[in-house]
Amino acid sequence: MAVSKKTGTPKAVKFGPQMVSNLKVRYSHLAKPDLEYNTGHSVTVEVNKDLKDAFKEMTAQSGVSHINGLKKDEEGVELAKFKTSVYSNDGVQKFPKMVDTKSEACDAPFGGDIINLIFQPKVWNVNNKEQISCYLKEIQVVEQNSGSSVTFMKPKQTEVSNVSEEDTREDLPF
Repeated sequence: MAVSKKTGTPKAVKFGPQMVSNLKVRYSHLAKPDLEYNTGHSVTVEVNKDLKDAFKEMTAQSGVSHINGLKKDEEGVELAKFKTSVYSNDGVQKFPKMVDTKSEACDAPFGGDIINLIFQPKVWNVNNKEQISCYLKEIQVVEQNSGSSVTFMKPKQTEVSNVSEEDTREDLPF
């Protein structure tokens, strides 16, 4: 926790929304919330210099060294996950605060896309251990490199031909 210079006592640090540019998306649950873990909408990005600087500034201001949602992949690339369950708790499927560079509604970004991100950091005390959580607020899609969009629809079954059940029974070995 940050310490008051006048009194020397700990004080709560409140952060304003933070904006980071040119982040490469690794994973995204923005077109549909993550229902397997019930975590709502989320996006995982590769950590760039601007995001590292933002994290460094947050830890310096708050005195809290642990930031939730950070990990490294198998190749050692640093990843950061930003999430919110606010909209999915209200039954909203697609994350509503996404725009493109023309400030219009757009498709959700997927792996390989470049985005600008606004997140809200918050200091939490969990089991007497302080940590910072970074909540997803808005996304601006800068560049779509993922090719075609991903679908969450199940494949349609093909139509069954007009073969009668008796015709198929003759071909069975039992």
